[in-house]
Amino acid sequence: MNRYRTYMDRITVPAGLHEALLAGKHPRRRKGRYVPALGLAAACCLLAVVGLWQPWGNVPVQEVSPTAGTAATPATEESLPPEPGTEHTLVVEDPFQGQPHGFFNVTGLAFPDCTNSGVMLIDYGPPEGWFTEQMTGQDIITALGGEDEVPWVLCWSGFSLDGQVIYLEDGSVWKAAIQGVCEDTTFTLVLWPGQYPLMSTSYTDAVTEDVKGLAVTSWSTCYDSDGDGLDEYTCHVDFQYDDLGVSFTVTGSDSGPANLLANVLAQYGYDGFTTEHLVSRTGGEGFLDLGTAVISNSRELTQEEAYEEDMSVFFPDPDTLPSGFSFAHAGRTRSGAQETLSILFTRGNDSISIGVTRFPASASLLAPDFQPEEVTAAALEEYGYYVDYFTDYDRGDTPGWRYDAFTIHYPQVDGSTLAVTWSVRGVDPSDLAALVNGTAVPPPADGPQVYPLE
Repeated sequence: MNRYRTYMDRITVPAGLHEALLAGKHPRRRKGRYVPALGLAAACCLLAVVGLWQPWGNVPVQEVSPTAGTAATPATEESLPPEPGTEHTLVVEDPFQGQPHGFFNVTGLAFPDCTNSGVMLIDYGPPEGWFTEQMTGQDIITALGGEDEVPWVLCWSGFSLDGQVIYLEDGSVWKAAIQGVCEDTTFTLVLWPGQYPLMSTSYTDAVTEDVKGLAVTSWSTCYDSDGDGLDEYTCHVDFQYDDLGVSFTVTGSDSGPANLLANVLAQYGYDGFTTEHLVSRTGGEGFLDLGTAVISNSRELTQEEAYEEDMSVFFPDPDTLPSGFSFAHAGRTRSGAQETLSILFTRGNDSISIGVTRFPASASLLAPDFQPEEVTAAALEEYGYYVDYFTDYDRGDTPGWRYDAFTIHYPQVDGSTLAVTWSVRGVDPSDLAALVNGTAVPPPADGPQVYPLE
């Protein structure tokens, strides 16, 4: 698979970037076979997920503690969790030890497919003087309504959890975010005391419905968000319970866990959520005060707006695209010192997606797939593979060239690096080489091997 996948994990891709890409299984390839991507399951079909939950059908409800779900590695209230990237703050154990158990009646929410929906992207950030601190294991448990354990009703068994709190200058909580990961399923729960959740992405086709007296907004998407050739499924709910705003987004390679976790949280899991116990341990001392900086932001762009950006020099001239390709989507995202400009062109099932990410000089990057001068028709022919009518390919697919996403580095004079990732299908090697080489910025003569935009 793509050696550059790690890059994509670091990049926040705008919702809908790959919305026009073909949904469904990918063809057999020389290196193995892609796992078939399934269509979004109907919201009412809440089947138990193998490896996470046991089947609940026809199983009598058991009397279980409402706070079951032990944290395997709880952190003390006085100590801060380890640095990110070393280990997680806590891991939720299965209180039932893998045995079947009863559960509540879960009604399927709407979760309209907003993959191709109109979207409004909103930039926002906390007021001046804010600072952030990591949550301890007990912070997370209490925020979820537990005492000594994560409430079992959330169905988070097997998930590793971390959390962060953003405090305002006066020490009050602006928001608290809890992230979970279990194999290829991830989620983010954000609690907003005193207000409805501030949403950076708002879909026009999202649906709001009454759930046990709550006005719950839900939506879903399905597209290849990380460039690995497989679709990811996302389910989202947001609502306000009493004076606490709640936003929950879960993503995975299978629609089942995403659908189930979001349904359960919106119907049974929120009752004990709180941020009242979260008090800064340092008052901001020893933590980075980012002033009015925005945590991250993203914006959808028109084709004309995208080509006005400086990093668009790595985009092909639309007039040079192979016949039939047309503009589908473009966007710009920023997260800290890292920013990405991306664009997508499509032609039926074929696509040309280019993402340009500026990494600061301090970033530690994987080796690129190609050096700028190495992209030739022969090299791409070796890198890719061809699917024809005599090859085992998926129904509804079309013959043509397929490539794993590949990345090229363009060092800058200031030490930063522009990493350009191409995700392409349906373009032959010679045409693709011409597109890549036609966008490359030549290095200055008799100078260092850099490719400055200016």
